[in-house]
Amino acid sequence: MFAKINHMAMISPIYPMLANFYEAYFGLKRSGKISRPLNAVTVGDGYVGLNINPLRDGYVGGLDHFGLVVDDIDVVIERARIKFPQASIVKRPSTRPFANFSAHDPDGNIFDLAQKDESDKLVGVYAEQAAQGWNQDRYLNKFAIRTMNAERCADFFQYVFELKPANKPPSASGYHLTDGRVTLSILPWSITIFANMAIKRPGPDHIGFKVENIDAFKQHVETTAGMNPYVAPMRLGGSKEADARKAFLAAEASGKFQMADSGGVWIDVTDE
Repeated sequence: MFAKINHMAMISPIYPMLANFYEAYFGLKRSGKISRPLNAVTVGDGYVGLNINPLRDGYVGGLDHFGLVVDDIDVVIERARIKFPQASIVKRPSTRPFANFSAHDPDGNIFDLAQKDESDKLVGVYAEQAAQGWNQDRYLNKFAIRTMNAERCADFFQYVFELKPANKPPSASGYHLTDGRVTLSILPWSITIFANMAIKRPGPDHIGFKVENIDAFKQHVETTAGMNPYVAPMRLGGSKEADARKAFLAAEASGKFQMADSGGVWIDVTDE
């Protein structure tokens, strides 16, 4: 593939605890050699890294962005310039060890960019894990965003990055593109779809995991949450509005099981 999703990122005031959460429930491993404890905690599945950043002044907590690594950054810039002039790409500060550039799609959804180059350390904090090349049964398989012009944004990622349409159930809304392993789900946003609950603004919506067996995973969740309440998932449902959010997520996510991490980020889980 010309491009692949190589990391996802979130912001939280409990970022060290969230690293424990993803390690305990999904088996993600921490980056060992490259440590940035004051800036973030990074865990990964050997293919995709999850960067968990501390909440700082002026920022909003929750799911934040994803990153792509591409064969040729100049091709990306040229394609975007010609067909999507409203989408911009800027050089990142040299202190960022996981992406060369930051960019946004036609609706302003932000993502990071790096060029594939084994000699280029900027390819990622995740390069250490990728070099080890391990495989695990539980891994990140989706990043979902909700945006006003979903079709236009899907066209952007398909044209500029050569992501391919993914097979999805007929009931799944939006557009779903894959790099062969990870799906980028681009879901429509409209204020009218948030009936009976608070309005969720456009932007990153949820992440997804593939697990080996959904029933075994559910049992693992119960056991792990009972062992340590500090890494227990945030509860879904329980009030009229919370029940509406839970039903909304289940209907839109397309997986077999939905949960939220300790910071409230939605997670869609499947074994297919």
